Amino acid sequence: MKALSAAWRLLRIPLILAVVYFALHALLTASSARHGYGSPDGLSPGFVTLAVVVVALRLVLLIVVPAVLAYRVVTMALAMIR
Repeated sequence: MKALSAAWRLLRIPLILAVVYFALHALLTASSARHGYGSPDGLSPGFVTLAVVVVALRLVLLIVVPAVLAYRVVTMALAMIR
């Protein structure tokens, strides 16, 4: 049970960030289908703003998730060494 708790603490934040990443992907896909590329009205300023914000957040998540995982693994390894 202790090992499961330790694994959950290690993976909790990266899993939450990964879920947020995929939720942002779904949001942009749904918005693009309604207001983006191929829309009869063309690209609206609102869609372009949303797309820029979502893509920026997704890029941050692509950097943050591996950094958090690496930090957690290194701190756990250092704790085991000591």
